[in-house]
Amino acid sequence: MNELRELYQEVILDHSKSPRHFREMPEANHHADGHNPLCGDRVTVYLHVLGDIVEDVSFKGAGCSISMASASMMADALR
Repeated sequence: MNELRELYQEVILDHSKSPRHFREMPEANHHADGHNPLCGDRVTVYLHVLGDIVEDVSFKGAGCSISMASASMMADALR
């Protein structure tokens, strides 16, 4: 269980220090804004969708390392 916890922490730290797909997307045809008033995290997710296919995904925002890491991992999973 310790190895799994360490792997989880490494993945979270990696994505929070170097988030993937962290950029605005001017060509996005969909976007969603999220704000957590309790902690102040703000994230905007951008999508470029063609038919039923997600062509591109990115996000921009500011928040805690868990928030940024989860947005980065979500973008990875959608791609």
